Amino acid sequence: MKKLFKDCLYILFVVMVMFFLSDQPSFSRSMKFVQLSDIHYSLIRDDTSYKLLSKTRPLLKDAIKQINAQRNIKFVMVTGDGIDKPTKDSLYSLTEELNTLHSPWYYVLGNHDTSTDGFLTKIRFVEILKETNPNYVFDSTYYTFKPQKGYRVIVLDGAKNKGISSHGILPEEQLLWLDSILSKSKNDTVLIFIHFPLLPPYESKGHEIINADEFKAVLKKYDMPIAIFSGHYHAAKITKRGNILHVSSPALAGYPNAFRVIEVTNKAKQTIFKFSFCETNLKDLQMKTKIMTFGGAIYYGKPKDRNTTIIIEKK
Repeated sequence: MKKLFKDCLYILFVVMVMFFLSDQPSFSRSMKFVQLSDIHYSLIRDDTSYKLLSKTRPLLKDAIKQINAQRNIKFVMVTGDGIDKPTKDSLYSLTEELNTLHSPWYYVLGNHDTSTDGFLTKIRFVEILKETNPNYVFDSTYYTFKPQKGYRVIVLDGAKNKGISSHGILPEEQLLWLDSILSKSKNDTVLIFIHFPLLPPYESKGHEIINADEFKAVLKKYDMPIAIFSGHYHAAKITKRGNILHVSSPALAGYPNAFRVIEVTNKAKQTIFKFSFCETNLKDLQMKTKIMTFGGAIYYGKPKDRNTTIIIEKK
């Protein structure tokens, strides 16, 4: 009788474990990361009509303090325009601040970060990142890595190689590379980081990706959960289109002076994204940027664009 009871308990235990694992694959552990965008770090004291350039250093210090107070941050991704002017002094100063983060940090190139005819070319930018950031081990401005089993990070460089422009573009060789990486990541949740949004949060003809249709054509070939994180427009907006989640994030240098904390959880049949919107604690500066900004409501977004949970079903 005792043996039968023990056998029944053992079978019940096995059934419960199998049931649990059916919705919790071995890689289903959650992963938390931070998206910090459009810092526009500046060494000058002059503000623009919508960027508080004179206060970018205290705003960044406050953001870093908040991020360091978070638990279990896997990495921090700066999604472009970390500096406002492409100078080596600005970049060195920015990396010095970012190195006070307790988590590894990575970088996405924006249209303000480099120049084609000055000192801070894309090649030199990468050299400085590799020199100052031990986690930046890549030889290119676009790269990929796996921060954790079940997740694939892809960083794209949409900044133009010639001339000054707010438009983004993805050269053919980069699109081919993206296609190749995605083809090897069908069992992963894919996190794509690019400064220029594929789905803009609002209309602005001077800021779009020129060859967006070619970008979309590559993504259309794949049905795993894909989230695209961008900045550039300085606006908070989250939109789900099928298996693709488009996440536009606000600027740190302009209203609402905020960043995002994202927790992603892989399950057998779905991926869950939980978004937390973190505003600066420097409320006097936030009020100043709000007064400076026309159409602040667009940048701040709706409640669903700030704190929300979104689920993408797996096929």
